[in-house]
Amino acid sequence: MSTAGIRRAGWAALWAAAALAAAGCGGSPSAPATATTAAASPSPSSPSATPSGTASAAATSTVSGIAQGFPSTLIPLMPGATAKATSFDASTTPAGAVLVATTNAPVAEALAFYSASFTGQGFTAVPAASPSAAPGTGAPAQTLDFVRADGQETANVSAVTANGVTTVTVGASVAPANFK
Repeated sequence: MSTAGIRRAGWAALWAAAALAAAGCGGSPSAPATATTAAASPSPSSPSATPSGTASAAATSTVSGIAQGFPSTLIPLMPGATAKATSFDASTTPAGAVLVATTNAPVAEALAFYSASFTGQGFTAVPAASPSAAPGTGAPAQTLDFVRADGQETANVSAVTANGVTTVTVGASVAPANFK
């Protein structure tokens, strides 16, 4: 399997987990549940350890909203969409972020919004593979992949409509300096 295929498979697994977490967590939109992850007992060589040896928040996720510090310039919330979950980790190289949102817009509109957003940030679209059925829906999931920095930075958008609602999962893996 190619490096791009491995990356895509890894991101797909991460996004599927994020989508399942968003779907399975019934948090109230007016009171979002927030979880922050940090190393429980970092070693001195751990990148999340501070000079005093205590753990710092490295990865953050939120259900039913956008996590504080989420790179909204890199991955904006589509107008009219509702954020169901976000997660990001700026402490790794590359840094990674995922947004799961729902909208009443059709799949094509969601894909067009994120395509314009990523190409406007210097990403190049990768030729599409054929859609496959989204697990549990039977509906085809439409996916777009993007690269920049000679393939060192990637982004992916996946959208599917079920019961009249489009779920969009957007992820990016970029250099920490580009994590905005």
